[in-house]
Amino acid sequence: MPEWSDSHLQLAGPRVFLVLLPFLLAFVYWVYQRTYPQVAPKRRMVLVVLRGTAVALLAMVLCEPILTWWHQQIIRPLVLVLVDTSPSMRVAEGPSTRLQQAVAVLGDDVWSAGLQQAEVHAWGFAESAYPLALDTVAVASTRGQATDIGRALAASLEALAERERVQGVVLFSDGGHNLGRDPVQLSAELGVPVYALGVGGAEVPVDVQFVDVRTPKSGYVGQSQQVEAKVRSWGYEGQRVEVQLYEGERLLQKQSLLLDRDGQVQSVSFAVTPQQAGPHIFRVVVAPVAGEFAIADNEALAFTHILAGRTRVLLLAGGPSEDLAFLRRSLSADSSWVVETMIQREPAAFYGGTWSPAVLQDRDVVLLVNPSTWLLNGPPAAALVQHVYAGAGLLLVGGPKMAQAWRPDSPLAALMPLQVAGPVPFMPGEILLRLSAAGRRHPVVRQPAGADDPWPRLPPLPGYFRTAQQRPGATVLVESVGGESVIAAGAYGEGKVIVALSASFWRLDLMSSGVDGRPQTIRTFWRDATKWLALDAPGGRVRASTERPVYRAGEEVVFAVQVFDELLKPQPGATVRVALAGREAFDLQSQGAGHYRGVASGLAPGTYEYEVRAAVDQAAVGTVTGRFVVEEYSIELGDLRADPLLLGELARASGGRAYPLADWEDMLEQLAPRRRWVEKAEVLPLRGPLWPAFLAIALLAIEWFGRKRSGMI
Repeated sequence: MPEWSDSHLQLAGPRVFLVLLPFLLAFVYWVYQRTYPQVAPKRRMVLVVLRGTAVALLAMVLCEPILTWWHQQIIRPLVLVLVDTSPSMRVAEGPSTRLQQAVAVLGDDVWSAGLQQAEVHAWGFAESAYPLALDTVAVASTRGQATDIGRALAASLEALAERERVQGVVLFSDGGHNLGRDPVQLSAELGVPVYALGVGGAEVPVDVQFVDVRTPKSGYVGQSQQVEAKVRSWGYEGQRVEVQLYEGERLLQKQSLLLDRDGQVQSVSFAVTPQQAGPHIFRVVVAPVAGEFAIADNEALAFTHILAGRTRVLLLAGGPSEDLAFLRRSLSADSSWVVETMIQREPAAFYGGTWSPAVLQDRDVVLLVNPSTWLLNGPPAAALVQHVYAGAGLLLVGGPKMAQAWRPDSPLAALMPLQVAGPVPFMPGEILLRLSAAGRRHPVVRQPAGADDPWPRLPPLPGYFRTAQQRPGATVLVESVGGESVIAAGAYGEGKVIVALSASFWRLDLMSSGVDGRPQTIRTFWRDATKWLALDAPGGRVRASTERPVYRAGEEVVFAVQVFDELLKPQPGATVRVALAGREAFDLQSQGAGHYRGVASGLAPGTYEYEVRAAVDQAAVGTVTGRFVVEEYSIELGDLRADPLLLGELARASGGRAYPLADWEDMLEQLAPRRRWVEKAEVLPLRGPLWPAFLAIALLAIEWFGRKRSGMI
């Protein structure tokens, strides 16, 4: 309870009115000594009091009085207690689990005594945070599919009305953060010290799990395709398990695997031959072993899209070149492609065939390499434009001939993701490459989560072709370290285009084939680019997909949508909404140039169908449907080891400190929450409010009414 201490009244305005006040009151009294007509003394005294009070109020307003008083109040510090209740806290270390060890501390009398002078708010968290009553912590259970420490810190602090009273955050966790924003960076921005109590050690429970399962993104009917699985185990060295491959509920193959030492990653490969075109989801299963910590990680999914026949690729070149030879070698190594080459020796004359529009018929992808004037501006250019708009893919690789022959009115200008004024100036000089921000999300060059960008490790290119600007809707995949666009992609009609505006890409392969080189980066790029161009582009004004067809439980499902206008140009300002069965629909955020993005989190395992609706000014643009799968294997089960290093970095970044759980009493001494007396001053300016003036006017009005009733003039 607050206690009153002292008060003070001071005048901020001229004090002359205070000096004149007695004379003014005396004058009022003197005026009412004689009245006409005569009134009773009591009525005369009432009139004197009314006018005198009104004069005093007006004088007070002019003197600007300020009333100040002080009071003392006990302030109790506020302590947040965050308890990790994710599945990793279910790991047993000794006779109790990690969560039980934390609960034992929270139930200790010394713990309660150390925080008795503080106001304590408790929260539990996994992938999301929730209020937790301290008297129910003992019966708290593990839940969720992931751990997001950053969201727990932010959500618990945002829920407080008096954040300035927070003395510290006590975090019980094993440090197994695997979802959301970097908690170390976030804790540095919160302005509240975090005292981390690390639960658990480096021990991992006995378990058999899949580290990764993958298969090529696409294949062909009747062609063998590899499904590769990586298995890791703890506590079962020397034991034999059975690894099975399913499609749906149909068992395709099985293999016996002798488990290696703890933590060792082992590979298992299956060769399958799909007999039907379309999407296929393969399921790899390890038969459960007695005593395993979890069996959800004994099963993982892999997705592929099977095409009806081999991809037909045409290499159309303006002449022989090192880049042409390199591209032909890279593509011919894939038996799923039929690669044919036509090299121009003079207009309309080629090595490898005779030009006619029929050459493009049934070609899924055309690679136009160092094109000449005739290829860029003659009949082939117009035929290529029609071919792309009909659904084919085009990969344009620059060169000296293209630099000299390009014209702004070339038919191919309509297909360029990067606007070129022409002729294209070649900017010489060594340029190092990197993935662009948008490229990191594009399927052609996208890297696995947490993987480094491999492009900066490649040798430099000898230069690049300068372009005017990026067209709306285009995506820059690879750029120079200075930010110049080098490789970009775009969609046109029913087809897709990739342009590589440089030359001598063969150097990246040759010069990185030595020790520690990465020639596979550029080789893989040409193959993945050709595969992406060969896949049918969705039609219509709305094109939508998830970033992956299969997600692990706990991961955020990312939706990417493109919206186009009537001329199939990117449509800004659209309202794009995604509806999932059993969940409330949500809007996607605009990323500019007709691109929209959004995420759905907290999805339970299962197969989901979604519907994307786009509208502009409340007028419907189009609807797209699709599906994706959330598998039982959660990201929480991927690594169950404790991470004290993360807790230490988080605590230091926030201004706090990290302790092993056994040192929780030392943490309490460091936190040391104590009540304190705080003296507060309350200031009430009596001039600012208008009530004194209004009251004076009311008193004068009453006086006037009384004078009138008495017949006074």
